[in-house]
Amino acid sequence: MAHAAPAKDCADEYDPPATRCPLCGDGRLTRRLVDFRGHGIAACGGCGVEFMNPQYTDAALQRFYAGYISFHPDAGSERFRRREDVRLAGKARGLLQLAAFAPGKRILMVGCGDGLEIRAGKAAGWQVEAYDVDPTITAAVAAREGVPVHCGDFHALAGKAAGYDALFLDQVIEHPKDPGRYLETCKALLRPGGVVYLGMPNMGSLSNRLKTAVDRLGLRGKPARHYNTRHHLTFFTPAVMTRHLRQRLGFEMLRVAGSPKPQRNPLVRLVHGLGPLFDSSFYVIARKPA
Repeated sequence: MAHAAPAKDCADEYDPPATRCPLCGDGRLTRRLVDFRGHGIAACGGCGVEFMNPQYTDAALQRFYAGYISFHPDAGSERFRRREDVRLAGKARGLLQLAAFAPGKRILMVGCGDGLEIRAGKAAGWQVEAYDVDPTITAAVAAREGVPVHCGDFHALAGKAAGYDALFLDQVIEHPKDPGRYLETCKALLRPGGVVYLGMPNMGSLSNRLKTAVDRLGLRGKPARHYNTRHHLTFFTPAVMTRHLRQRLGFEMLRVAGSPKPQRNPLVRLVHGLGPLFDSSFYVIARKPA
């Protein structure tokens, strides 16, 4: 397949172009489009997932995430989605959905960020542990929240901290370079019968499908802006994610729905409630076989 070249002044920020899908490993890749940053978006002919190709180097991602997470929640923000109370309500709603299926209260929150979701979990009675990538932030969050916050190699956790009743990954799985291996590790971290919550952007929503169609015709000034390749690397639809969890990992699908995050506009809230087709984000809850 053809690949988009990174900008000349930052070519060392990128890996060589991938020749296999980071989700399923299939080699049938085609170029979907190129975004306004010059990043190629590839599509897998095997599983249907889309992903940025080439992707950032590990060093570039480490530098980015060292400054990505703020230890202090944006309580004073005027943007509705960034308000602390709105974020907290969204996390609480997702955890409530997860609790309906979890066999116990021991939970690992992956990508815990500034610790706001840890607070939501503790308030709901979960026995919380967490994980994130930056050692400085994770140490600060662990000290403030009083819970274990793991750092380092995510895949190594399965050998020392498995047996969780639930995993919570809200807006996380679109970030790692190896989502297929990431999901395998999530399965290994769960006890038999344990459940996982995965929230992510929905590239299969009507609005995002329309944006992609318009961008492929070259009709927008900033094409593929909705892919947000500043830090999103893999792009899912409900069909792609549920098929992968069920067929490749053997999970039982329990729920697929639009984002539980609060909406300020009542009309938007009503439309999003119709299902994930009408929401730019979605979540799935799946159970590991007992």
